[in-house]
Amino acid sequence: MIISHGYTGSRYLLTYLAENLASKGYVVASIDHTESTFRDAAGFPSTLYHRPLDQLFVLDEIDRLSQAGSGNFLAGLVDAKNTGLIGYSMGGYGALNATGAGFSPKALQLFRSVSGGCEALAERAAGTEAYAKTQDERIKAVVAFAPWGMNVGAWDSTGLAGLTRPTFFVAGSEDDISGYEKGTKAIYDGALHANRYLLTYQNARHNVAPNPAPPEALAAGLPIDEYLRYADPIWDSRRMNNINQHFVTAFLGIYLKKQDLNEYLQLKEKSVDGIWKGFKPRTSIGLELRHHDAN
Repeated sequence: MIISHGYTGSRYLLTYLAENLASKGYVVASIDHTESTFRDAAGFPSTLYHRPLDQLFVLDEIDRLSQAGSGNFLAGLVDAKNTGLIGYSMGGYGALNATGAGFSPKALQLFRSVSGGCEALAERAAGTEAYAKTQDERIKAVVAFAPWGMNVGAWDSTGLAGLTRPTFFVAGSEDDISGYEKGTKAIYDGALHANRYLLTYQNARHNVAPNPAPPEALAAGLPIDEYLRYADPIWDSRRMNNINQHFVTAFLGIYLKKQDLNEYLQLKEKSVDGIWKGFKPRTSIGLELRHHDAN
């Protein structure tokens, strides 16, 4: 299992989810993305280009270290051919591009204007032979929390048609960073060839994935933005974390472990229309879960 944080962030940003998955028997690698962390943040073009490459590099390294005779503690412990990829925000952007969503012509124009060049991103464009060669069948399932990019034209219908792996999207209906109707939901709607889900937190903004804000973010005198790096202004972060653990466990259990957990995902779209499996009555208010099979 590979976990990829947002910009800026760190490998600790989704600790609650990483530790929960590890407790269920998954081998979890949570990345510190160079030039994209709180400590070493560089210009945005570095993240634009390197994010999917970082994710694929980590997969290659985990695979290498898990081979017999590697001398690493991972030897014989990991089945890299059955990998899940989880990304939040820019991590979600990278995860989608790493698994079939090649960038649109509009995206390449935008990225050039932002970076003053960044021609290397053309290697990740939809419909190119170079990009097709990067597709890695070891990744079997994707979880994308509030993936950035659709709202600025990173993908078009051609790019989204390349998404074929089972994918679980999570978003806030009022996401002001990645967008919702023109952002995450538009990706979900356009990923016609993927068996896909969309969990929506009604009235939530962008921070649907991080750990609760650390004490340092609550110090007196700090601007509210320090707290809102992590937290949502409406939803309780710990509750969101628990809900994420619940649904990601079911989704990955089905598609990576082949467990019979479909009853946790085969739900009424709106939680107010019926009791959701795994929730006490009246406790799933504010949630919606969409599902479409691949066409």
